[in-house]
Amino acid sequence: MQTKQDVVNWLEQNKAQFIQMADEIWANPEVKWEEFKASKLQADYLEEAGFSVAWGSGGISTAFIAEWSNGDGPIVGFAGEYDALPGLSQKLEPTAVPVNEGGHGHGCGHNLLGTGCLAAAVAAKNWLQATGTKGTIRYYGCPAEEGGSGKVFMARDGAFDDLDAAFNFHPGYTNSASKGSCVSVNKLRFRFHGRTAHAGVSPHMGRSALDAVELMNVGVNYLREHVRDEVRLHYVITDGGLAPNIVPDRAEVYYYIRAHKPKDVNEVTERVKKVAHGAAMMTETEVEIIFDAASTCILNNHTLADLQYDVMQEIGPIEFTEEE
Repeated sequence: MQTKQDVVNWLEQNKAQFIQMADEIWANPEVKWEEFKASKLQADYLEEAGFSVAWGSGGISTAFIAEWSNGDGPIVGFAGEYDALPGLSQKLEPTAVPVNEGGHGHGCGHNLLGTGCLAAAVAAKNWLQATGTKGTIRYYGCPAEEGGSGKVFMARDGAFDDLDAAFNFHPGYTNSASKGSCVSVNKLRFRFHGRTAHAGVSPHMGRSALDAVELMNVGVNYLREHVRDEVRLHYVITDGGLAPNIVPDRAEVYYYIRAHKPKDVNEVTERVKKVAHGAAMMTETEVEIIFDAASTCILNNHTLADLQYDVMQEIGPIEFTEEE
């Protein structure tokens, strides 16, 4: 395996095993923090391919780092994912037909994402080995991308600190080298605590936590008029009480606060917190703010993207069969 075409040929010759791996992860979807089968499937394969595997990056049981090295040289990482989404169970066909109604499924194609990055890591390792080029290849098994921010915990643990370059891949409707970015996000739960009472007999005795949630949402919706165009505010009420005739003493709303730059998302987050405190004051309730997770924007390497594009031009487009 000496040339770029040799790498392509190797991937083509070995694609059946990677298709099988992707299909197996598809058939056994596991949501964030629970990717036990998928992570082990990939780690076992990489061990057999000559990588050393270390589990528990960032204190996460389904996170691992697989590494192969033949001496001093650049350290190149490939970031793979394998978590599914709740409620997206789907058969292997283009129309919406669940395997299990309401079950988990790979709506974002992470069965392909992780497997594709794994295949690339093994191909790169084989090229280094065949050419005698010195370097280190790492595959990062990254759990909980869907709403859990697994990479944040791994990054805080120093998993990516010494990388010279990193690659990832996401299924989509185009085959391209991306120079784009993604927005930063803060995820917070606003849990209001009030005082219960019978809504029909003694409503004056109650202090409604649900009223506080609703007032907060109204306030945030007015806030939308006074933020940057790129800011996005999403929420869902996760707890609204038990029955209409009981003043809710507890209610919760879950927010995603998005903006491109971390500075902006943090600034808007502080303004949303002020709205929450105002809603609590108006309803004589207390608010508990729970910081759930966060991610900052992607800063793509344009030089590597240009290099990837040039290689893609050299290799040529993907060929599809009539059936595909």
